[in-house]
Amino acid sequence: MTHLVAANEPLDDHATLRNAVLHWRTNLDVRQPICIGCKARFFGTDAKVGAFLLSTPVGGPDIVATSAFCTSCHETLPLSEVDAISTRVLRALSPNGRFLDAR
Repeated sequence: MTHLVAANEPLDDHATLRNAVLHWRTNLDVRQPICIGCKARFFGTDAKVGAFLLSTPVGGPDIVATSAFCTSCHETLPLSEVDAISTRVLRALSPNGRFLDAR
């Protein structure tokens, strides 16, 4: 399952996703993540998170891979490019993974 969630979106009803975002935010200085769109660093720069890409594997609901788009990318990239970047990131996490039909 994947979720593209605005950084300011309340996740009160989704504890696993909320905890993943909290973990991502509290470990900025250790992990020093970058925007998956433009590669801007979130730690030590003015780059701010615009949206989180959250992915939970089927059968592993407590595991959440967390990536982020900066506000600039989130606001300006066309949806097709956001989709392409998200697919690239998810393929890197699970090379043999597959996308399930949304039905």
